[in-house]
Order: sequence, then structure tokens, then C-alpha cells
Amino acid sequence: MRKLFTSFPIGGEFHLTADDTHHLMRVLRAATGDEVIVTDSRGASFHCKINGMDGKEAVLLPVARVEETDTAGPELILAAAVLKNDKFDWLVQKATELGVNRIIPIQMKYCVVKLNEKRRLERCKRWQKIALEAAKQCGRTDVPPVDDVHSLAELVRDYGDRFIVVPYELETVPAQAAAVAASRADTVVCIGPEGGFAREEIEFLKTCERCMTVSLGRRILRAETAALTAAAVIMYERGFK
Repeated sequence: MRKLFTSFPIGGEFHLTADDTHHLMRVLRAATGDEVIVTDSRGASFHCKINGMDGKEAVLLPVARVEETDTAGPELILAAAVLKNDKFDWLVQKATELGVNRIIPIQMKYCVVKLNEKRRLERCKRWQKIALEAAKQCGRTDVPPVDDVHSLAELVRDYGDRFIVVPYELETVPAQAAAVAASRADTVVCIGPEGGFAREEIEFLKTCERCMTVSLGRRILRAETAALTAAAVIMYERGFK
């Protein structure tokens, strides 16, 4: 069953926003009297009955808490270079569906897109909305946060204590070599831009004690393909949990 999310704790009857009401009516095709699952700001999910609905607002009443069967496991973070056009939009959507826990846009040397502060804030707001919509569609119990755009130095500063897996076209060590370790540890998958990593960026990442560069095969993959391939390999080792 698809889910909705609220930005507040659910404690009794509550009202949905106009956007969520539209989603309920037009996308989920729900009607008054139906039940939907709603997850609140604390991560608690409830079966909720629709007590009333018009074009602008829906009134819901929680009737039973959903007992989640998911168990918390190691975190999987996707740190990917900012991509041109709508490719990063697509990447956020698919990474959310796949189960990535956090998404970090990275500004790198060979990024085609160069974001100023205004565009950065606009893009991050857009990406977070895409993650929310994808979480609704795939029935996740949470919405992965999309961080502000980082530099590579900021990524290492904030997440350098994790296991960092870097798919790199000049590497020969197969990704399977990192997948088992990544299945048991909080992991950052770091993906370069369309133009690839600069050599100094790879050298900088390797200064992290737990960084490992790997190969995704002999074919040169697009950045967004490499990101999802690497994440899927790790999720496979984790049993897609």
C-alpha cells in the first residue's frame, strides 16, 4: 500500500495539506471511508480512515498503528556529483526507490553544472521533494534526506569515518571485493561527474583510511548508471533491507 507522510506527530484526527489531498484523490484514487497508511514526523506509521475530503483538504483519523517489520541496518549514503539537465532528479528518484538512506550532491572539478548559492538552494529543495514523492510511491517508511551540496573536502570532513566505496574507471579491483564489507558497515558510495574524477580527487579520497576504489566492469558507465549499479550491488549483499 502506498504511503503518505506528515511533518508532524500523529496523535488524533488531522488534516492533510492541499498537495497531499490532491495526491490522495488523483494519484491514489482514494475516497471518503477508505483507509491509507500515513507516516508521521517521528517515523511512526498508522492505518488512517478518511473521514472527509474535498478538493483542498482531507480529514483523517488514525485507527491502528502499523507494526513495522523492517530492522535497522547499516546506513547506505549516495554521494554523487551534480549532473546536468534532469539526470540528478532521476538519480534521486531511483536511489530513493532502491532504499538509499541519504543522498549528498557533490560539486566536483569536472562537473558540467556549476551552482551558485541561489540555484543550489532551489535544486536541493526540488530534490528533497522528488525524494518525498518517490518514497510515497514505493511505500518507504522514511524519506531519505537530501543534503546541501557538498565539496569533496566537506564530504570527507562529515562522512570520512564511514567505509567509502569509489567506482573508478581506471581501477581493476572488482566491486564485489567491497560489497561484502559494505554490507556490514555504514557506507558512502561516491560517484564522479560526467567528466570523471580528477586524479587529485581520487588521491584525496584515498587519504581516508577506509576508502576503496573499485571497478564496475570494463564498460564506461554513465554517472547515474554507475551510481545505481554500485548501490544495487551493496543492497543485494544486504538482502535489499
